[in-house]
Amino acid sequence: MVLSKFSSISLATRLKTISLQLIALSIFSCNKTSNINANKSFVGLTHLAYNVGAIKMTLNGKYLFPDSVSFGNGTGYPGNPYDTTISQVSEMNIFLTQDTTQNIAGNAAFRQGAQYSIFFFDTLDARSVTLIILQDNPTIRTDTFTNYRYMNFSPGDTIWGLKLINNRNDIPYAADTVIIPASVFVGFNNNPAAYPFSQIRSGNYQAFAFRDSSNPAPDSSNFKYLRNIQIDSLVNYYIYLQGFYGDTSSSDPNKFQLNCKQLN
Repeated sequence: MVLSKFSSISLATRLKTISLQLIALSIFSCNKTSNINANKSFVGLTHLAYNVGAIKMTLNGKYLFPDSVSFGNGTGYPGNPYDTTISQVSEMNIFLTQDTTQNIAGNAAFRQGAQYSIFFFDTLDARSVTLIILQDNPTIRTDTFTNYRYMNFSPGDTIWGLKLINNRNDIPYAADTVIIPASVFVGFNNNPAAYPFSQIRSGNYQAFAFRDSSNPAPDSSNFKYLRNIQIDSLVNYYIYLQGFYGDTSSSDPNKFQLNCKQLN
């Protein structure tokens, strides 16, 4: 379920305090049993708000994650980005670590036993800082294919897709080239239903971003090699773009780049 827009943000000033009623993510389930350990949800947070300092998150006044999250990073570690919370309606706050400036406040409900990924990002326009929350829990594949979810967090009007070419050493198959359809910046379409899980063959892939066509133009102006990514069987992934096209500085955190995030 997508969250509503937030107030505008100035990159030269602090984030303003905002209060918003968060929309429930799905049908809320909370069994009143003596086994409190069974009444859990799992939540991860990724920080993609450009030029915004490190953030922290609380539920009902308690920190959900022990450490602050800086731009371009997420909670947990590869294979487990989540922390555990009680599956109930909770007051949720996300704020700047450096001065505890609250910028998002509201109520959130997480379904029992479900896993959720929260992406905190900045649209760099009047819509400013916002969130998208997606429920994970795709099925675990037991063959050579696994699941991924693609998202475009590169601000701007350019619609980006990905072309992934599997670096297999044996005879290639058609399935070894994966075309991920071009998608608008998430800030222009923050409906979680627009980002379903899809299947991909395991392997090591050369990853290219494309616009207009999945084939390079004569001058390759629509085609950009990003990096190689490793896709393993039995592991589910978020594959997402971030940064600004044209920024190629290796030391710039805002550079155009591809991330591949393991969920299990």
